Amino acid sequence: MKVWVNCRSRRSEETLSRALPSVVTEMPKGAPKGKSKRPPTPEREAVTPVADTRFDELFSEVLQASFATLSSVSRVQKRPWGALAIAPDYPAVHDANMAWVERVPKSGIGQVVLELDNATRSQGISFRHIEFADPEAAHGVRDALVDMGFEATRNVAMVRLGVSTCIRNPDLEVREVDTPEEWEVFDAIFSELHEESGYSDEVSREIIERHRARLSKLKERVYMGLFGGEGAGVATLVPRTRLAYVAEVGTRPKFRRRGVARTLVEEVSNLGQQLGIPYVGLTTAWDNDPARALYTSLGYQAVGERRGFHKA
Repeated sequence: MKVWVNCRSRRSEETLSRALPSVVTEMPKGAPKGKSKRPPTPEREAVTPVADTRFDELFSEVLQASFATLSSVSRVQKRPWGALAIAPDYPAVHDANMAWVERVPKSGIGQVVLELDNATRSQGISFRHIEFADPEAAHGVRDALVDMGFEATRNVAMVRLGVSTCIRNPDLEVREVDTPEEWEVFDAIFSELHEESGYSDEVSREIIERHRARLSKLKERVYMGLFGGEGAGVATLVPRTRLAYVAEVGTRPKFRRRGVARTLVEEVSNLGQQLGIPYVGLTTAWDNDPARALYTSLGYQAVGERRGFHKA
């Protein structure tokens, strides 16, 4: 008899998958399958860290991977204080249109807001989104941005450094998305998660189109979990030289509390190791305790925080 252990609570299953009208979520019978099934599973060993690598270096790797992913289909304009990323083709996607602040200019954070205003207004973008590479700098200008009508956001950066203590659900088939039929199911799962999060059809469509547009640029690997041929969840991995980045994770509501996200994250994390990449990292909401507990159970440790601000 197959036995698997649930390593998290009901709340964690409900909270973890907030990332993303139901369409087709089941593979048609007889449809061709993608180029690979479940990746070979390496023995459950701790990741061997690169000698003398510090947490701040790992945090920097996660930040670089995060910015590369968020700005992959945006027009990036370098600034003395960081960069502007504007995506005219995806004006409704918040993190595709933003200011990425590496240092606060001497003239103050108002300079960043002014340049962001000019760049976004010219594209008809109504919201304003700012992310900081330096959390201390973000904290220092928090009051000024709040006074301008921004709301603070906070994410934790995590890197896999230890051994997984979770057992995967062996009934979940993990498949690399490759065929048109599989992409249709993958997009339908994204759409369902977007609807649950309250996204409009326009925002959902732009997020899906933007994700598809960035695949080849990032060489992003896309995986889907299925129960009996029905799509249950998704996870993606962006391979980079020193750190592979888990960019997307989501579980359909009807399949929660069955180890879908846990199994998928474990699979893509192992894939990073198989590709010879020293580390695997991700970001999640700072106050999403269930998600953080899940990732911790899979060997991830917090290495820093990414702070931001959003104005609708």
